[in-house]
Amino acid sequence: MKNNKVALATLAALGAQIIFGFSFMFTKIALNFSSPITVIANRYMIAFLGMGIVMIVTKTKLKVKSNIWKLIIMSVFQPVLYFLFECYGIQMTTSSFSSVMISMIPVVSMICGIFFLKEIPSAIQYLFTIISIAGVVIMAYTGKTEGTVTPVGILLLLGAVFSSVGYNITSRKISAEFTVFERTFAMTIIGLVCFSGLSIIENIDNPLNVINGFLSSSYTISILYLGLVSSVVAFLFLNFANTHLPVTKTTVFSNITTVVSVVAGALLLNETFVPQTILSTVMIVTGVLGVQVFGMKKQTKNA
Repeated sequence: MKNNKVALATLAALGAQIIFGFSFMFTKIALNFSSPITVIANRYMIAFLGMGIVMIVTKTKLKVKSNIWKLIIMSVFQPVLYFLFECYGIQMTTSSFSSVMISMIPVVSMICGIFFLKEIPSAIQYLFTIISIAGVVIMAYTGKTEGTVTPVGILLLLGAVFSSVGYNITSRKISAEFTVFERTFAMTIIGLVCFSGLSIIENIDNPLNVINGFLSSSYTISILYLGLVSSVVAFLFLNFANTHLPVTKTTVFSNITTVVSVVAGALLLNETFVPQTILSTVMIVTGVLGVQVFGMKKQTKNA
């Protein structure tokens, strides 16, 4: 039974990152119609409706618990801080540099997992993680880099990395206290409240701008994907994976997101797909498979 859950959790982690990979393409389309903050706000409006539908269909009931503050802390890490840091970090650096920075998530997760979750990776897992990250670096620098990298931008992207790691660790630590649905629902509510509020403030002179993007079918389709598939389905998958897998294994799949994003861009948005991209794709997939094949060392000490 335990092996079955681990296998399902592995597939869930993979599925979540594949979904996230396509989300970059839909975000790129949506940004043609609205600001980053408003795109995220609309995303969580749809996500909230999606979670409501799931609750009705599954007849899920939520109970307010005294330790709800733990859910709030997790949700502040992801989506609030992560999206804010990533959104403005990319604006103050280049897309290539930001990809390299975000690819640090598995390494930082592995280091933090050692201290906070007592999860000790094996030496060969370190090796395969490095191979995967090297593939991301090659992919990021394949094209010509444009723009300027600012110190503030670097700090903001580091904030995104640590926010993602904070979310993964917190989600795993509270997995025994809160169900997958409870964790995902909390993230949706916090995301809805924070980003809708920020969007209203941003568009205070013209409040209709908060929803004007939906006049475009392309925008609507993009937000439906981001809200229902990426924010609901993917995070249900990811929270399930965090319940049954070590942080090292769930976060290493994040590099798959880069592969899917590049392939989707090449096939659907006519972006460049060169031999270096193929090489880096093979490296990333090899690294991810390597981490999954070689298990974690079990620490004999009790936490």
